[in-house]
Amino acid sequence: MSRQDENSALLANNENNKPSYTGNENGAYDNFKLSKSQLSDLHNPKSIRSFVRLFGYESNSLFKYLKTDKNAGISLPEISNYRKTNRYKNYGDNSLPERIPKSFLQLVWAAFNDKTMQLLTVAAVVSFVLGLYELWMQPPQYDPEGNKIKQVDWIEGVAIMIAVFVVVLVSAANDYQKELQFAKLNKKKENRKIIVIRNDQEILISIHHVLVGDVVSLQTGDVVPADCVMISGKCEADESSITGESNTIQKFPVDNSLRDFKKFNSIDSHNHSKPLDIGDVNEDGNKIADCMLISGSRILSGLGRGVITSVGINSVYGQTMTSLNAEPESTPLQLHLSQLADNISVYGCVSAIILFLVLFTRYLFYIIPEDGRFHDLDPAQKGSKFMNIFITSITVIVVAVPEGLPLAVTLALAFATTRMTKDGNLVRVLRSCETMGSATAVCSDKTGTLTENVMTVVRGFLGNSKFDDNKSLPVSEQRKLNSKKVFEENCSSSLRNDLLANIVLNSTAFENRDYKKNDKNTNGSKNMSKNLSFLDKCKSRLSFFKKGNREDDEDQLFKNVNKGRQEPFIGSKTETALLSLARLSLGLQPGELQYLRDQPMEKFNIEKVVQTIPFESSRKWAGLVVKYKEGKNKKPFYRFFIKGAAEIVSKNCSYKRNSDDTLEEINEDNKKKTDEEIKNLASDALRAISVAHKDFCECDSWPPEQLRDKDSPNIAALDLLFNSQKGLILDGLLGIQDPLRAGVRESVQQCQRAGVTVRMVTGDNILTAKAIARNCAILSTDISSEAYSAMEGTEFRKLTKNERIRILPNLRVLARSSPEDKRLLVETLKGMGDVVAVTGDGTNDAPALKLADVGFSMGISGTEVAREASDIILMTDDFSAIVNAIKWGRCVSVSIKKFIQFQLIVNITAVILTFVSSVASSDETSVLTAVQLLWINLIMDTLAALALATDKPDPNIMDRKPRGRSTSLISVSTWKMILSQATLQLIVTFILHFYGPELFFKKHEDEITSHQQQQLNAMTFNTFVWLQFFTMLVSRKLDEGDGISNWRGRISAANLNFFQDLGRNYYFLTIMAIIGSCQVLIMFFGGAPFSIARQTKSMWITAVLCGMLSLIMGVLVRICPDEVAVKVFPAAFVQRFKYVFGLEFLRKNHTGKHDDEEALLEESDSPGSTAFY
Repeated sequence: MSRQDENSALLANNENNKPSYTGNENGAYDNFKLSKSQLSDLHNPKSIRSFVRLFGYESNSLFKYLKTDKNAGISLPEISNYRKTNRYKNYGDNSLPERIPKSFLQLVWAAFNDKTMQLLTVAAVVSFVLGLYELWMQPPQYDPEGNKIKQVDWIEGVAIMIAVFVVVLVSAANDYQKELQFAKLNKKKENRKIIVIRNDQEILISIHHVLVGDVVSLQTGDVVPADCVMISGKCEADESSITGESNTIQKFPVDNSLRDFKKFNSIDSHNHSKPLDIGDVNEDGNKIADCMLISGSRILSGLGRGVITSVGINSVYGQTMTSLNAEPESTPLQLHLSQLADNISVYGCVSAIILFLVLFTRYLFYIIPEDGRFHDLDPAQKGSKFMNIFITSITVIVVAVPEGLPLAVTLALAFATTRMTKDGNLVRVLRSCETMGSATAVCSDKTGTLTENVMTVVRGFLGNSKFDDNKSLPVSEQRKLNSKKVFEENCSSSLRNDLLANIVLNSTAFENRDYKKNDKNTNGSKNMSKNLSFLDKCKSRLSFFKKGNREDDEDQLFKNVNKGRQEPFIGSKTETALLSLARLSLGLQPGELQYLRDQPMEKFNIEKVVQTIPFESSRKWAGLVVKYKEGKNKKPFYRFFIKGAAEIVSKNCSYKRNSDDTLEEINEDNKKKTDEEIKNLASDALRAISVAHKDFCECDSWPPEQLRDKDSPNIAALDLLFNSQKGLILDGLLGIQDPLRAGVRESVQQCQRAGVTVRMVTGDNILTAKAIARNCAILSTDISSEAYSAMEGTEFRKLTKNERIRILPNLRVLARSSPEDKRLLVETLKGMGDVVAVTGDGTNDAPALKLADVGFSMGISGTEVAREASDIILMTDDFSAIVNAIKWGRCVSVSIKKFIQFQLIVNITAVILTFVSSVASSDETSVLTAVQLLWINLIMDTLAALALATDKPDPNIMDRKPRGRSTSLISVSTWKMILSQATLQLIVTFILHFYGPELFFKKHEDEITSHQQQQLNAMTFNTFVWLQFFTMLVSRKLDEGDGISNWRGRISAANLNFFQDLGRNYYFLTIMAIIGSCQVLIMFFGGAPFSIARQTKSMWITAVLCGMLSLIMGVLVRICPDEVAVKVFPAAFVQRFKYVFGLEFLRKNHTGKHDDEEALLEESDSPGSTAFY
């Protein structure tokens, strides 16, 4: 269809313009013909074209088919419940389905329903059953001294069960606490009420009881409860939380929109290729009046009535809320950990099977031949020997199973999220904390996230005195140029008084009665902690054990969030910005605004206001004419105050007022300077406002004859008053902007230093977006010259997948973006391997927040939809908290990797030592007894998890580059340490086990007594524990030397000092003391239960010194560059080794090829790319 045909079809009064009726499936309620989806199409997106298709060009059709009345509203029986009406049955009411939180038992089951937990449970049951078998069925055993050995092998199974119970309970408790906190966060202070017209009466009802067809009365400050069409009045609405558009949207009655649609889409029009709709602008600058009020938007000024068209889940707000139900994806770390746990378990089972086969084969050779050792034993004894073999094999599995891994993850997350809550971050989803440690990209909304979403006068001129309230200036400049100081010191009192009169009287905004000055301090515990004395800090540390203090701080955070942002004034953003300047720098006191308007005589010597000229977008200025009372040497006169768009008002000014009240005629030079300053403000994304006045001293009454309006003789004609009369005096030039949040620039720079790319996604135009991006360091001077550093959403969404991937490394600003553009950006970044965090505060941010790896929402200024979609809520609305989240996320990831390094060292050593010593033993027993292995498991699992998972972030943790989505869990440096330490420990323990008789007793193995053999076995156990003790210290360092290929460069305290910042983690020191003390007690008093024989002095020295070899080995390994290890083990060898021993051939999802997006990226050739998992 051609453009003319399409326009003609819309404008012709034929059947296509009549409502398309949709009946119910079962034929019921057929008196309402329009479906919910047809009515929803009016607002999603806003479209007067859809209105014409449904109702034609008569607004009365809207009332007819919704069975309502423009003046009387809907008619409901006063007694009956509205839920029994056909209206409710067809369209429902404005309530949304409540989100039912999971119960504690459901969370417990979800935590237990994990593959690792189930594996541990099976291992625990098997170990427990076999332990009971040994206790009840096996004959008693005696040590070399004749003491009966207690059978306590069943304790191993109980210990694993306890570990599973603790992990499940802690995980469920953390999740339950977050559920309670989120429920508390979203708890409404009150059930909001709205005025509706029903049965020809204005009544106040809950917003949840609003119905389709209701006529609602809206006024300044109201939040639109549901999608509606404006039918009368005029107002300005803030839709920034819904669409991201920071500019206020003027709303007009639907009749105006229909008139414009018909006018600009006439058949004779050839200026556009498709029908012009709401939000479009044609080549001539024409646009259609907006009559669509979106649910969740706020009325900033004006009054009006609207008829409800969509409610509940069918409204824009409701559709966004219901779209948030999506299953969370596994995080990069979760995938790696799951894979690692599976592989460890497989290796353990394989080792156990091999050990069983070896021992069982030898067992057969012992019982089958007539001269075999076990041939003459009775069947019960032969069965007992077989069970010993089976139990020894199962012991290998129990040693290999990583029961401490989920505990370390749980403890690290619980510790980090607790600390983050104190910093003002409510972590709703625990997995998001560790995901932030791998974050490579942050896509941030502008309005309300990077900026305060509060228009503010930030710089300009009053008279000829310059002021600048920009918070990004150096402190010395802020003190010198702040508006209050400049006004008081440089400007005359009459100039300040005239500016105050122009702002206060020439405005429709009013004070917010709910605003309190101290509400503005929303920095929570962060600011409070800065003001604590030393004694208070000591008390706060002790209050760790006092739950009440922590709850008080959290309660204050929740109170701030539940209040929401409270601004001192309500009205259009420009007028509230000017009034805020008056309060900040011109002496306007709280509660004084209305008094000055009622009594202007007292402050301004103004007798009365004679004409008010409200602001209109067509002329872009507002004015006020006042009559001044007779004063000393002055007779009464009239003054015209004006404020408006700088370029329009200043063009009509003949004089410029200086700060000392002298007047200066505006010539070409002055005009050029003024125009240049206006351009400078515009280039920095500031809205320029001129304030001016003109005196009528010879006028006895208003209006003067030459200015009298022909149609209204009691007022002056606006065009004559403004255009034909010269003599306007320019008082000042003010630049208004939505200012950056405090600390945003520093936070962005810190993210960039940490290797995290910050991108700004906004609904603003590209010039404004680029200016703000430069101010907050997202767009640097260097990158702004690069191609595709900034782009509009319409252009971005037209790109192919390959084109988007090519331009994204340079892209920093996405302007004029829709929610779909944000979602597309996040989806593409994730496909490229980035771990993406998205910040936002508005309803329009919800799809991207949900899709992102981590979604951040603002607790105070954020909408409920944004909170529901997010993983972490910034309770203080402080963008810098994202830096803390990255820091703690990296800390969690590093802590878990430290524990993995430690556990794999112990696992490899313990499994091989158990395997070899069992095979070498004549009675199929390991050098380490079951009770000794229990203590070792306790060290390498529970205690090590507590010690390594609760460490605080290193000071330089934000100086490292992020790992990303595809980075291996175990890097080259970690593998170096694991293999080196495991080799050292095996060499030491094998030497002590096999050559101990010669070293300590100068005898062969078959010549020593059973007591001496027990001494040697106990020394091997003691040495093994001390090796783990010092290995735990070595594991405090992980990747500090990554990227340093110079041998000399790796010799530094940051890389080699295992005792660095040791005092900051009291948990670690306490656990090390517990391990050391318990080991000494076991060696002195363990006796028969631990199979301990008293050690000689030389044995003690040997055990401790051999343990300290771990420190020496750790230093040597960390000095050696990773590149050396890569040369020793080439990438081709490592890849083949991974394929076989990494069990990649068993994974069904392994296809051997990358996704389309990743295929376009270069493969990493870093040392880390050759690592496992």
